[in-house]
Amino acid sequence: MKPFADETKQIDILKSRNLLFLDEDKAKRVLMNYGYYEVVNGYKMFLLEDSGTREQYKPGATFEHLTALYELDKSIRNGVIQASLEIELSLRTAIAYTLAEDFGVEQRQYLYYKNFRQGDTIWSDSQPTNERAILLNKLFHLENRNIEPLNHYRTNHGHIPPWILLKESTFGNLKYIFKLLKGPQKDKVISICYGIDISDVTDNLRSLFKDTLYVVNSFRNRAAHSGRIFNFKSTIYKIRYNNTFHNKVEITPAQYRIGLGQSDLYTLSKILDYFDNKKAKINLDVYISYSIKKHCENYKEDLELLANEMNYPLDELKQELKE
Repeated sequence: MKPFADETKQIDILKSRNLLFLDEDKAKRVLMNYGYYEVVNGYKMFLLEDSGTREQYKPGATFEHLTALYELDKSIRNGVIQASLEIELSLRTAIAYTLAEDFGVEQRQYLYYKNFRQGDTIWSDSQPTNERAILLNKLFHLENRNIEPLNHYRTNHGHIPPWILLKESTFGNLKYIFKLLKGPQKDKVISICYGIDISDVTDNLRSLFKDTLYVVNSFRNRAAHSGRIFNFKSTIYKIRYNNTFHNKVEITPAQYRIGLGQSDLYTLSKILDYFDNKKAKINLDVYISYSIKKHCENYKEDLELLANEMNYPLDELKQELKE
C-alpha cells in the first residue's frame, strides 16, 4: 500500500531524488492544485537519469521544468479539444444536411431503419442484435428527451429535423451514424466535410475520412481526461497507410512501418488539413506553436525532444515557430 504524503512530504521525496526547487511555496500550490500524479508522474520521464535502478533526476533538473512541461501539454490539450469541436460541428452539419436532403426532415423519414446499414452483430444479454438497432435506439431515446430545443420543434412544428436532433448527439454517436450510412450518403458527407465535389471522393479519401474520425475521437477522449497529449499515439486507432495522404506528407512505407504518420500529433495536424473547415487545423497548429514557443523561451533544449515525441520533423517545426 502506498502511504499518503502531503505536499511537504512530496517535496522531500523529490529532493531525495535530486530534483531542485526554485520556489517551494509555489511548488506546494502547484501540487495542491494539480496533484503529484498529474505533474510529476506525468512528465518526470523526460528529466530522469537514463540508467540506474533508483529513480534519480538529471543534474540541474527542477520542479519548475516539470511544471512547465505540464503547462505546455495542458495548452496543447486545449488546442486538441478546440480542433475536435470544429470537426464535430462539421460532421454533425454534413450528416444532418445529407439525411434531410436524401430522406426528409421528419424523424419517421430520416430515422427509417432501411436508410442505414445493419453493421456488426452485437450480443446483448445473450441475445444477438446489431449496430443499427443499437444506434437507432439511442436516437429514439434522444428524440424523446424533455429538453429544448427539442420541445419547441415537437410542439410548434410537429417534428424534430435532423439538424436539431443531432445537436444533442455525441461525437461517438455521430461517428457511428457515419459508419452505418450507405455508400451514396457517406460520399455526400465526405464531400461536404472536405469541400470537394462528390465525384472526387475516391477510395483513398473514404479510407482516410473514416480513419480520421476515429483518430480525432481518440485524441479528444485523451485530452478530455487530462491525459498527456503531446506524445500521445493511439494504440487502437490509426491512419492506415494511404497513398493520397502519406505521399502528400512525404512519409514512405518504411517510415510508416516504424510508426510515423499513424496516430501522433503531427499526423493529427496533417489530416485536419483536408477539412473545408480550416478552423480545426488553425486552432490546433496555433496552440502547438504558441505553447512550444513560450516553453522554449526558458527551455530551449526541449525543442528537439518535443519534436521527436510528437513525430514532428524538426526543421518543419522550427519553420512554423518562426511564422
